[in-house]
Amino acid sequence: MIPDLNQPVENPKLKALLNKRAAAPQEAQLDVVNEIAEEIAMNAHFLAVVNFGGSPVQNNSDGTALFPEGATMSFPSLSLKDGSSCLPFFTDWDELRKWEPFKNGNVNTLVMTFDDIHGMVSNDNGTVIINPFGDAFMMPFGMIDQIKHVKDARLGKVQQQVIKKDTKVTIGDPKDYPKQMTDAISAYAKKIKGIKAIWIKLMVKEGEQSFLLTVEAEGDARSYFQGIADSALPHLPRGMYLDMIPSTDRLAETSTEGEPFYRRKKGLFG
Repeated sequence: MIPDLNQPVENPKLKALLNKRAAAPQEAQLDVVNEIAEEIAMNAHFLAVVNFGGSPVQNNSDGTALFPEGATMSFPSLSLKDGSSCLPFFTDWDELRKWEPFKNGNVNTLVMTFDDIHGMVSNDNGTVIINPFGDAFMMPFGMIDQIKHVKDARLGKVQQQVIKKDTKVTIGDPKDYPKQMTDAISAYAKKIKGIKAIWIKLMVKEGEQSFLLTVEAEGDARSYFQGIADSALPHLPRGMYLDMIPSTDRLAETSTEGEPFYRRKKGLFG
């Protein structure tokens, strides 16, 4: 989501979640952290303090800036108790102004998304801290990278597979079986009466590997794809894609060989 630079950066939902986490009992912490991670990844925009050097940067009236050749920028960091450093980001101006060097006067900032932050630290093995002088939330690189992986999978790696007739496709059983993922899918499917069975295969198409799920269901199996994807994506192994087809697809003759990992048990009345 592209930020509107004519509107102040505020993030009221994220601030409420950070406050909720600070007051939550230990047993509720994980659920709140998951909510925070989703809000950070999908919706939030942050203020980052930036220092410019080299050639002067031209600031435009619409909040954008023009970086001429020779211009540089750097981001001040904070030191942690263990001697390491982290990059601070802020949900709003009130939080930024809690940082003593920038309490008063002008300060250069950039408005950044989670994807921007991931790009800054992904090659640096760094740590990020949100609102370090308030309800602080620290994200080591490993956490940032995992959130990015789940986000990318949700937005771009789940596909209703359409394969052209002449495309070379290889289908077989996965060598490294994703049990956590299939368990999560099965738990979801048990709640949905219309899902009858689901098979999993490893598919290689034009050099790209993915898990191929074939769904047998009452009515249109595609209507269940989103729910299956939502249950699967948190457990999708790194570097893998997820594809789905209905059991009526021409490819299903191969993709349904063997036993499904999920099959609805029939009750007394079917």
